[in-house]
Amino acid sequence: MSHVTVLGEAYPSMVHSQQDCDTIALAMPLRGSECMSQTARGCTVTGSSDSARVYWDVPEHAANEGESTMPMHGNLIKRLAPALLGLFCVTVWFGGATQAQTSTLVQPWGLPPLPPGVGPVEKFADVSGTPQGQFLEGGAFDTEGNLWFVAIGSGWVSYLTPDGKLVPGFNCNPPPELGQTCEPQGTRWLDGKLYVATRHRGILVYDPQTKELKSLVYTYRNQLFKGPNDLDFDAEGNLFFTDPWGTGPGPNLTDQTGAVYQYARDGMLRKVMDSGLFPNGIAVSPDNTLLAVGDFRGGRIWYSTFQNGPTMGCPQCPKDPSHSTFSSVKAGTFLPGNGGPDGMHYDVRGNLWVAVFGLGGIVQINPRGLILGFVPIPNDDAATTNFAFGGPDNQYIYLMGASTGTFWRFKAPSPGLIGPGGVRLPAQR
Repeated sequence: MSHVTVLGEAYPSMVHSQQDCDTIALAMPLRGSECMSQTARGCTVTGSSDSARVYWDVPEHAANEGESTMPMHGNLIKRLAPALLGLFCVTVWFGGATQAQTSTLVQPWGLPPLPPGVGPVEKFADVSGTPQGQFLEGGAFDTEGNLWFVAIGSGWVSYLTPDGKLVPGFNCNPPPELGQTCEPQGTRWLDGKLYVATRHRGILVYDPQTKELKSLVYTYRNQLFKGPNDLDFDAEGNLFFTDPWGTGPGPNLTDQTGAVYQYARDGMLRKVMDSGLFPNGIAVSPDNTLLAVGDFRGGRIWYSTFQNGPTMGCPQCPKDPSHSTFSSVKAGTFLPGNGGPDGMHYDVRGNLWVAVFGLGGIVQINPRGLILGFVPIPNDDAATTNFAFGGPDNQYIYLMGASTGTFWRFKAPSPGLIGPGGVRLPAQR
């Protein structure tokens, strides 16, 4: 008995001749279908959405290309042709994507494969078993190439040297007798100082030269924040930070919404967004026109466009140089699976990189909000909280496995927007 081969899989069949193969080809409305002689046995279907061919493999004992070893079984051919047509319709539908990706590249939870241009993922450091490794967060490089990060569970703010050596920095917890912890979160550098968002002490500022740690802001209209989470600066030096409900000492169960605040360069504190489910990571785009916010419990990204008018499409729209108002706020880029967006950074080409807590990796999202790829963490730590761009040419991503106390790095396709010391690098196309 001969066989039919479809997309690499062999199926027993009652196809025994060139004529049978022609019958299958005629039943397939695909451009370029034809039968061709081969040296092996069987009928083989190959090709793509542009060109599909059905090959009849001449039996070794056949005297010529048209010789048949058995009578043609018309009914079986009629059954076989629709099946082949169905399989090829799937190939045509997915087109080139079917050829470009194989099942071994697709992640088990349905996210796309590695983004183009991503280098191998390697372990950079392991601080597990130390007070500084108790649930990692933050991530910001200073001008000396040191990676600063925090430990939520212990209150430590520390850094890793360029060769991965752990150096404890300072602990933001108040004296134990006060019964309150700091619980540091996101970090950013600006003008030689480290800004730290904390759940219980608001926004802290650390000066590494004087070793002074002080509070920048911890209340809004005489009310405690709900638990500041992450922060970023725009090109003018205005500070934006998220304040989700449920992690700090702020308002009670009657108000479970999260907010985004701006601490302006003129010292004014404004609430610029509210009613979020759990605003988490935050980043300002390379062109300084858009604020991206990760709404964790919604599994989505908010894209908030500053009032940058007037524009061609909106001549009457005003321009707000303070970046305290938005022309639009849109929810987009919904993440799959049971995870949510955590720390995020732009690269210089406008791609948004987002650590996905719960999935154990990081996604790359293009400027139009489409997910380009997913980079999983090798040790399967689902608590990928945050990361930072750094290393040679600022083109390496240093990703944290929070629950295992590990740091992983890989080369990204483009440099990160935030360079050493918090300097914003020039945008690229």
